[in-house]
Amino acid sequence: MTISPAASAAPVSSRQVQANSKTQQGPATGSRLPSDEVAPKSSPLHVLNGYVTFSKSGYSIDAPASVLKQVPAAQLMQLRSYVADVNANIKSGKLAMSPEGVAVPTDALTDEIGQPTGQTGHPSPNATWRGRHGYIKTHWYGVEVGLDSWLTNKVEGGFWTGAGISGLVAALGGGPYAGAVAAALGVIAGGIQVCQHQNGWTYIYWIGGIGAGGFVCNPFG
Repeated sequence: MTISPAASAAPVSSRQVQANSKTQQGPATGSRLPSDEVAPKSSPLHVLNGYVTFSKSGYSIDAPASVLKQVPAAQLMQLRSYVADVNANIKSGKLAMSPEGVAVPTDALTDEIGQPTGQTGHPSPNATWRGRHGYIKTHWYGVEVGLDSWLTNKVEGGFWTGAGISGLVAALGGGPYAGAVAAALGVIAGGIQVCQHQNGWTYIYWIGGIGAGGFVCNPFG
């Protein structure tokens, strides 16, 4: 992993991105992330978008010190740890970089974590899991979760705790991260109300590891 202050850091050209994105397992050398993988403007990490590149070996962030100073220290530390873990898991074979610049789980990771309730066999490598009432999606900066209004109300009401976690896993679409997401939502249920948008959906994400705290959202969505 590289997150280092640089005297100057010019983003990779769009021509290079187009050429490298045709490879099957991500480019051999660093290419910029596609537009749908950048951090949202509501995130304190959005200032890093122009300095993030991906390759077969993982992510690299080469931002000047003036840019790094704009990211809160605690969140920058979380990001450093998360990117280091992703790159280590790519090296060990638990993750693989997709041509779209997303680290996707391999059989090695699903073997280690185990299959979510109600699923058998290995799912096809992907970075998004969609259920009837929500989804889970991985990014270079962490894990994004979406809940529709029905599921948001259930979570806020404390229904998805204890034995109900398996139902929440299914509602979110399963996947190797669903168990941790469901457990965390059960703890932070009362805090996600501010994250609900006008369309009824609630969107939150964690920078790095999924846990009871540290989630981020746009409170004015």
